[in-house]
Amino acid sequence: MRKAIGTLAVFIITGFVWGQLPSDQSETDKLAAVASLFGPVIHDKPVDCATDKACSATNTVPSVNDIVDSAFAQSSQPINAGKTPKENTAASAAVAPTEEKTPVEAVAQPETITMPKQDKNAPRRQNEPVSAVAQKPAEVQTKATPKFDPNEFRPHVKWAFSSSTHFDIYTQKVAGKIGSANLPMIFETSYQTLRRFIPWMMSGRVRVFVYQSEEAYLQNEPEAKSWTRAMAYPFRGEIVVYDVPGRTQELKEVFTHELTHIFTQQFFDNRKQPTIQPPLWLDEGLAVLVEDQAYSGSNGGPWNRDYLTRFFVRDRQKQDRLFPARSGFQRRRPPTYWSSGYETGAIGRRRGRPIRLMNFEDFVKDNSLDAAESAQNTQNWYLQAYLMVRFLLNPSGGSSPSNRMQFERFTRLLAQGEPMRDPATGYLMKDKNGKQRYQKYDLPQALAHTYWYNSVTAYEDAFWQWLNKNM
Repeated sequence: MRKAIGTLAVFIITGFVWGQLPSDQSETDKLAAVASLFGPVIHDKPVDCATDKACSATNTVPSVNDIVDSAFAQSSQPINAGKTPKENTAASAAVAPTEEKTPVEAVAQPETITMPKQDKNAPRRQNEPVSAVAQKPAEVQTKATPKFDPNEFRPHVKWAFSSSTHFDIYTQKVAGKIGSANLPMIFETSYQTLRRFIPWMMSGRVRVFVYQSEEAYLQNEPEAKSWTRAMAYPFRGEIVVYDVPGRTQELKEVFTHELTHIFTQQFFDNRKQPTIQPPLWLDEGLAVLVEDQAYSGSNGGPWNRDYLTRFFVRDRQKQDRLFPARSGFQRRRPPTYWSSGYETGAIGRRRGRPIRLMNFEDFVKDNSLDAAESAQNTQNWYLQAYLMVRFLLNPSGGSSPSNRMQFERFTRLLAQGEPMRDPATGYLMKDKNGKQRYQKYDLPQALAHTYWYNSVTAYEDAFWQWLNKNM
């Protein structure tokens, strides 16, 4: 009877201790712990550590109470300290019966538990954290990010730094000169305007350099032209403007124009295709369209007023020259802030000389703007680019989310192409370096896959049906 009771007690205590041991502990360690628990019971006297594998070389066999207390203390420690839940699950499933604890686990154990000896030459498991105690401070040093130098390209200008939600602003320091106080608000307003039209193109923060005079702007920016008020460096993520107090509306328009160039060209610069520049007509047409949205007024900006009040004629013949020498605009002005030629009268009433729009196949060529500038017809070129992009954003005569999605797909096909798939299996195809392969789309292909125009001429035909209906 006494023997049966003793055997039952052994099983109960064994199950209790076994359940309290950590789940990631090896089977050998658990058996050793249970065996050490009943060592004094099984043997007449304590077994010497030299012959008992469950005994440490520096510790004698502990009592039953000590082992139970140690098991509770061990179970209260976090499993695989320093790992994520996902790594914990993977580590628990992959533990071998003879696997030793990691250095992090050794640090996390109570001092009363003696850890097995660590083999320093054993390879460390993948994603296994390094012990914070064994790691030297010099090994955790990271490379510092180089600080931006605003004078890298402008060595002779002193700047005052400020920032807004999406912009880092550098304003020229001039003694006794006070510029406009609401520049950050103007810049953020332009950002929100773009967000309504091309949110898929918008990327990170943009640096803005604000000169206090036109003279300083022309002197320190080699690429600046006398007829511009702002310019952009898309691949540096920078916009340069000069401030004129009292002319904030004009600043808002030109800044929105240049900010569109920043995001459009960065969107196309994705390194998935050899061509990293957007088509010029698309880049400029989108810029003037969004710029026009920044104009304050019930009738929109000057580009919208020209769309409503001008008379347009289709050029059905391909020719080398873009526009006739004489047009509805009598003299060349900067493309961003020119007088639109809007004449007093009711909206929708056509006045002035008709504007002949060039055939699209010639217009979409990269040299079309240079030819227009040489003929002093820059404004007509920008107006046609504006109309062509406006049609793509509003092909049915109205703005809707579906139109935005269609235009987004069109720009993505031009900028990125489409992921290539194996025709036999349907799986995505990758190159020898393991990177996704993309099929390049030219303008006719992008139009066919998005708007179902099988050629540029078909796009032009649909455009004129839309324009004539709204004239």
